[in-house]
Amino acid sequence: MEIPVETTVTSVIVYPDRARVTCRGRSELSEGVHQLVIGELPLALETESVRASGRGTARVRLRSVDVQRRHYAAAPTASVAALEEQVVATQSRLQRLVDRQAVKQASINHLDGLRAATPEFARGLARGRSTVESQAALMRFFEEEDARVRVELRALEDEQRVVKDELGKLQAELEQIRSARPRQRYEARLEVEVLAAGDFAVEVNYVVGRAGWRPLYDARLQETGKAGEAAVVALTSLAEITQNTGQDWVGVRLSVSTARPALNQRVPELNPWYLDVLHPQPRAMKSDMVTKGTRMETMEMAAADEAMPMMTAMAPPVVSAEVEVAETRETGTAVTFVVSGEVNIPGDGTPKKTTLGQYELLPRLDFLAVPRHTDAVYRRATLENTTGAPLLPGAVSLYVGEEYIGQNRLDYTPGGGEVELILGVEERIKVKRELVRREVDKRLLRDQRQILYGYEIKLENLLANPARISVQDQYPVSRHDQIKIRLDRAVPEPVEHTDLHLLKWQLDMAAGEKKTIQLEYQVEHPRALPVAGMVD
Repeated sequence: MEIPVETTVTSVIVYPDRARVTCRGRSELSEGVHQLVIGELPLALETESVRASGRGTARVRLRSVDVQRRHYAAAPTASVAALEEQVVATQSRLQRLVDRQAVKQASINHLDGLRAATPEFARGLARGRSTVESQAALMRFFEEEDARVRVELRALEDEQRVVKDELGKLQAELEQIRSARPRQRYEARLEVEVLAAGDFAVEVNYVVGRAGWRPLYDARLQETGKAGEAAVVALTSLAEITQNTGQDWVGVRLSVSTARPALNQRVPELNPWYLDVLHPQPRAMKSDMVTKGTRMETMEMAAADEAMPMMTAMAPPVVSAEVEVAETRETGTAVTFVVSGEVNIPGDGTPKKTTLGQYELLPRLDFLAVPRHTDAVYRRATLENTTGAPLLPGAVSLYVGEEYIGQNRLDYTPGGGEVELILGVEERIKVKRELVRREVDKRLLRDQRQILYGYEIKLENLLANPARISVQDQYPVSRHDQIKIRLDRAVPEPVEHTDLHLLKWQLDMAAGEKKTIQLEYQVEHPRALPVAGMVD
């Protein structure tokens, strides 16, 4: 005996590239062997992932679970059926307007036919069968009737345009929903043996594709401006969830997980690694070679000061809206965020954002200058991840107070790791890099060329407060054994000097203070040896 069971989606766990859905339904069962039919399952489900269980007052033995594709004569969802009815009704309205337009056009054609009979009217006037007055009245009738019909015809054309636009919108919406909710669905058939009659609550779990989530972040630097009070970075973690399964998730208990089930299916295998003779390829034209650089764009928004209304003694206190955050659960190598309350996520791919957590992190604030490339000085905040969960890679929107300054990308940061955020450009710290010395040593008698380069990096702190500035620079690295490069002078001494000749200074500058960094290096090579990259 087939028993249809109506189920609803009750809980969903969303992974980065799929989701695990749980549906529940109830049925009264009598003794015997039955097939519980659960329909309306999305085509995006992975058929081998379907599992069923249940409990209730009935004593039930679950024999098998089969999944079949079912074809519907009509759209299986109420939303598609309702849209189809609207499309049909709108098409009928449009057809009625077209019919009325045809009647009005026929009237115009009739009037044109009467006008074409003007010679007959003239002969009637000549024979005395009509008067000038009757002819004038007839012409006025033609003119008035023609003007009236044409006005009505133009109104019908305008109304048709509106209805056509409405019909196009409905058809586009219907096409979008039909692509996600086709007239085919899966249905699960559970063969059960009921040993004792009673109530039975069935639960079906399955995994669907075309669903996932991605992390988003808001990072807001909040500075009090008061001496002795530390700045705070308010970090808000969000999840943007999308699913295009065609099955709406309404009032579900939602969790998002960092686990990636697809990556656990198979361990990568190592194949032989071959080396072969290099066959040179034709060089690309210089115009075809595009160098991609990354830089942070700053946006300046003027914030208008709004006068706060005077609050009377009897007025209630103003409080900020509370934000509901998710509960964090760590399970092995993955982290799951359980969203509080019930969530609605449409099945047509419309994104849904939910807040996972809000944290206040104490930043180490300094400024970063790379004067070899730009005279901009960047405000930098270094944060320790004390959120209790890893920060996944995702876009982060950056704010300083209420000012939006741009967007960047957050890399994966485990608990206890450090995050570095660039929070815009500080115009009140000036930096300038100048070539102050370039000398060629002509005293060498051997066939060697020696060039001395000297640079000055000048900094000025125009802030009202002290500032720590990290300055990064470099000098060239030789890739040929006959090209010798030597650092002669770096004042003050850099705090970091790498094998690739990258230099870093940490300068503490008082308000209004000026400082200068001096850098000198030598390049020596045979005179006959052409050297690339010498121009700084």
